[in-house]
Amino acid sequence: MTSRFSTLRPGPKLAKRLAGVELGSLPDEAVLDYLRAEVKQLASQQARVWAAMAEVHRRAIGAHAHEALWTAERVFGSAACEIACELRISDLSAKRELQRADDLEALPTVAAALRAGQIDRTRVVVLLEVCADLTPEHRDRIVAAVLPKAGRMTPGKLRAEAQRLAIALDPEWAERRYREAVRRRRVVRYINADGTVTLAAEDQDAAEALAAYARLTVLAKAAKRAGAHASLDILRSKISLGLLGPRFHGLHERDIITYLVAEFPKPTAEQPGDDPIADQPAQPTATEPTHTQTVDDGLADVEPTDEPPSDDQPSDEPSSSDASLEEEYYEAELLAQDLLDQGFFDDDQCTGQQYEQLVSYALALNRSYSRRSLTDQDPDPPPF
Repeated sequence: MTSRFSTLRPGPKLAKRLAGVELGSLPDEAVLDYLRAEVKQLASQQARVWAAMAEVHRRAIGAHAHEALWTAERVFGSAACEIACELRISDLSAKRELQRADDLEALPTVAAALRAGQIDRTRVVVLLEVCADLTPEHRDRIVAAVLPKAGRMTPGKLRAEAQRLAIALDPEWAERRYREAVRRRRVVRYINADGTVTLAAEDQDAAEALAAYARLTVLAKAAKRAGAHASLDILRSKISLGLLGPRFHGLHERDIITYLVAEFPKPTAEQPGDDPIADQPAQPTATEPTHTQTVDDGLADVEPTDEPPSDDQPSDEPSSSDASLEEEYYEAELLAQDLLDQGFFDDDQCTGQQYEQLVSYALALNRSYSRRSLTDQDPDPPPF
């Protein structure tokens, strides 16, 4: 075939041509063009699926238009339930997809671009999420500005550009969405396909979440310096579950570190350090650890024995509260920058205030703890 697939408009003609292609017979230079054409056809089909869902909702509205007991929420739920039953999907998935279908009806130019294969589902979802809490006038201005170039931008850059425009048009947009999300904060848990469980705190206050994550990291690094042979991710996970559950209830940080060093000991000769399973949790041993721990400003340090330090436990690594404070500041800065990169707090006044709050909150918590001497602490101090 000499003509390019992607030059054809999405629709029955392109679908018929793509269906007749034998992938193995395509020359190398035609495979990517074929892939692009399939993506365009998929985008067009997605527009038709959402249009069908919106039609189900429209007909449900018409069927119950004269019944006072059928509120808009009940009608929406009824339409979503019909979709869920027909497609054999969860009610949550049906409601989410139906909401996107309804929102797309309010952005006809975006729907047209999707049908034409100019943008795909992922980019449409980005625009729908950004425009969800804006006036029709602001939505139209944002779509007019970003839609012509949306197909050439990554979804992340598209989101950042749309968010910057939203903040410029409505300076209170970011703060309004932020406060609304915080009001919905919750802790969720679900079972993964492999049998493990994911436990997550969603939509938390940014300053508190940054400070909590920074404290987990500081404690995990202190445990690693003290001899815990595990990755920071494993240590952070172990600490967070221990603090939420009964395992570390009422324990001081030095006791938590001692526990982690015992549970993740240094590999023996039969378990070399370069073994791929060395980072996996090991059972705590009854023997005493090879290092003796001392505590300086609430964080454990290590007194080296005659044994030379390993590569992942440098002997010259700072263990004072200044080093911990620097680590906490660094973690807070990284996470604060993530928010800025996503397009929030873009104007100068809001950016400066929010950034200062996010970083200084974590620092203040660290100072309030690390500067207390051990003799001044309560008999049974909290973990943090």
